[in-house]
Amino acid sequence: MLKQNTFFSIISILGTALAIIMIMAIIITDEVKNISVAPEINRDRTLYLTFQSIRDTTNGRDNTNSGSVTYDIVKDYISLLKTPELISPQRTSNAVINMEGSDENMSAKVKHVNSDYWKMLSFSFIEGKPFNEEEFQSGISNAVISESTARKVFKGENVIGQTINTNFQFYRVVGIVKDVSPIFTRAAADIWVPYTSVKHFNERSYDVMLLVKNKNDITKVHEELRKIEKKFHDDELTKMLYLRGPETHRVNKMGLWADSEKKMNEEVKIRNRKIGFILIIILLVPAINLSGLNLSRIKKRTPEIGVRKAFGAKRHIILIQILWENLITSFIGGIIGLIFSVIVVFLMRNWLLGIPQDGSIPFSTIFSIPVFLSVFAACVIINILSAAIPAYRASYMEIVNSLTNNDKTS
Repeated sequence: MLKQNTFFSIISILGTALAIIMIMAIIITDEVKNISVAPEINRDRTLYLTFQSIRDTTNGRDNTNSGSVTYDIVKDYISLLKTPELISPQRTSNAVINMEGSDENMSAKVKHVNSDYWKMLSFSFIEGKPFNEEEFQSGISNAVISESTARKVFKGENVIGQTINTNFQFYRVVGIVKDVSPIFTRAAADIWVPYTSVKHFNERSYDVMLLVKNKNDITKVHEELRKIEKKFHDDELTKMLYLRGPETHRVNKMGLWADSEKKMNEEVKIRNRKIGFILIIILLVPAINLSGLNLSRIKKRTPEIGVRKAFGAKRHIILIQILWENLITSFIGGIIGLIFSVIVVFLMRNWLLGIPQDGSIPFSTIFSIPVFLSVFAACVIINILSAAIPAYRASYMEIVNSLTNNDKTS
């Protein structure tokens, strides 16, 4: 069939491939941002608190301070949450680093975290281990560094136990981890240190990660946070606290904002409907165009179909055959589209994912079961939309009309 209709086959394959490229670029981008894979293995169970607002009405004033969650709120209120299994405040800063005694400086991204951070994420340690709870509570200056940082700073020397200078504060290296791709925004860094080791850490603000057992706990955490807000008002009297969230990983990546769980769910539904509408348009446009090609191709085969019907072929058999043949063409286009969609996402990773041009995308985040299922579903839908009507018309033509290539149905 492909050889007999080379031109139509190429157009059909390319039309399907282009549609798949656009669809898969959207799906892969979303999948990369939200899939639970090392080191962020608990994305589906992680909630985020990234914004607080305190309204102060003391002495008739009406001042509002907003931003990341302050340490006092973390220590005095968020730490009281009972539903989350783990609570991990963190903040990221840029620093100038070098090996002790060296004048060769380099810039680095430093994450200030607690010991629960290492339990929520899964890093691949090449040497050493992370700092534990006792070390965190003591404020000891221990650090975990990335493989590339160890290579650049220490140039192949034995790194564990060495001292690294970070913004004029010295840390003892206790662990080395494999480099983390920038797509893992909560895990990616060059150096990880206890936030208790930094001066004035109790005057800083943090993003807070909460690990829950399952999705059903999201509502419980939401209710606990509302109680915390009330407790803060009862304690402070003239001050009112608002904590946005908790946000799921997907919502956090969407950058949505709402002042209640109900409104947030509505915003998510609106965003999903917009994406769904875009995907439908992407599917419909090539399907309509391919439908005309399929109609023309099937019309040339009407004598063949008439002969088959004359020898007893049932209408549903002919219908299934035409759909099956077109599905093979769709799958060929789908595989080509999938391959090129990966290339497109990689080449446009800075625009689509905010990853630097020298950054990488883990293979496991691209070739996953949801991605393959999406390709299969898109191919089936394009096949049905583009071939169903021509196939139906061909299967229901009278035998005489089929043999004489007279386009009339029964």
